[in-house]
Amino acid sequence: MPPVNSTSVFSEVPGNMRVVASPGCGSPSTLLKHLNSYLDNSQGARLFTRLFSGLQLNYEPFIQSIEDGKLQYSTWHVMPKVRNLVATGKVDYLPARASEVPNLLRKWQTNVALLRLSSANNEGFHSLGPTGSYPVEAINVCPTIFAEIDENVPWVGTNLIHSSQITTRIQSEIQMPMYELSEESPTAQRIANHVIGLIPQSPVIQIGMGSISESIMFSIQKSNLQGIRFVGMGCDPMVDMFHSGQMEKPKEKTDFSILAVELMGTQKIMDFAHNNPAVQVVSSRIGHNSSILSKLDKFVSINSAIEIDLSGQVNSETVDSRQISGIGGSIDYAETAFQSNDGVRITALASTAKKGTVSTIVPRLSSESAVTIPRGLAEFVVTEHGVADLRGKTMKERAENLIRIADPAFRQELEESVNTKGYR
Repeated sequence: MPPVNSTSVFSEVPGNMRVVASPGCGSPSTLLKHLNSYLDNSQGARLFTRLFSGLQLNYEPFIQSIEDGKLQYSTWHVMPKVRNLVATGKVDYLPARASEVPNLLRKWQTNVALLRLSSANNEGFHSLGPTGSYPVEAINVCPTIFAEIDENVPWVGTNLIHSSQITTRIQSEIQMPMYELSEESPTAQRIANHVIGLIPQSPVIQIGMGSISESIMFSIQKSNLQGIRFVGMGCDPMVDMFHSGQMEKPKEKTDFSILAVELMGTQKIMDFAHNNPAVQVVSSRIGHNSSILSKLDKFVSINSAIEIDLSGQVNSETVDSRQISGIGGSIDYAETAFQSNDGVRITALASTAKKGTVSTIVPRLSSESAVTIPRGLAEFVVTEHGVADLRGKTMKERAENLIRIADPAFRQELEESVNTKGYR
């Protein structure tokens, strides 16, 4: 494949560019680096360039253009590297739930898709490998498709694009980003131990990212749970669970062990997914669609939070008015579990933050806090101090149950707030 420089790649796009880039381990790092170089050298030739993307694991290829004001960047998943840029207005936050993003690509009028793809097979098809979510939809929306070809991208046969659909292809120069799981902490382990007791046998489990969610994943691996299937994110521990027989193996062509919108892990999960019919990577139109997923019995949604108030309102996005995360698929999966037969909805969080100085269970979410999951969808809340079952509880009973799992140092203060905050 002949080398292509950044000027020749992006000068092919007529008019203004509204670019969408693949997320996570499928991030098109080389193309983003070329975009950065193009904007740096174009001296204002491009009237307007806006980039849209979800979670990025590596911002280095393009963050300079954002900081210099040459690239307008909008994201619905705020990672640590860009939190300050969101706070200062250099990056725009889009409060979009994951299931909504495929439709929004058209509303945003995206016209250029940047993808990282596998090598082509004999029929000329490439795989998007670890990513499905919105890139599968971007192929249908964007008239211009730039692809970086990476022979290390695993072949996953559920998210394909034909060579004839690609406008320009280049060889990848930057290794596929990988996601390393967080180290387990004693607090996260105690939370995980409580969570395990809420999961039925033969469940379909959705679990988020972060130290608590990942500790729960390791605890599931060590538990006696059997017949497990996973939805949402595919990660490294699932490989060992599959090989040990803990996971349900497909019996028919349409069955799955992992139905992911993203594979988030290391080479371990990538090698496992390669040519493996047990792993399906799909669009958010399927993988975040509660009307489809809720037909699965015993759907267990497990998500972490920043804070929860005594009525059950969950904030998973903001701290002191600063946007530090996004909505993601949390509400989509909570709604799925709500509709699923014998479904379970779990919110897991440490009882304190800022080295124990702040309670994450609060009387009321402040006006600066986001309500990511409304109180009507809250079911089980878990901290290191136990489980609060909110099902069928009055406002006062909810408050009492949540206070029991708060950090002991804050319980009296929370109890005093019950009568003044309307929890009667």
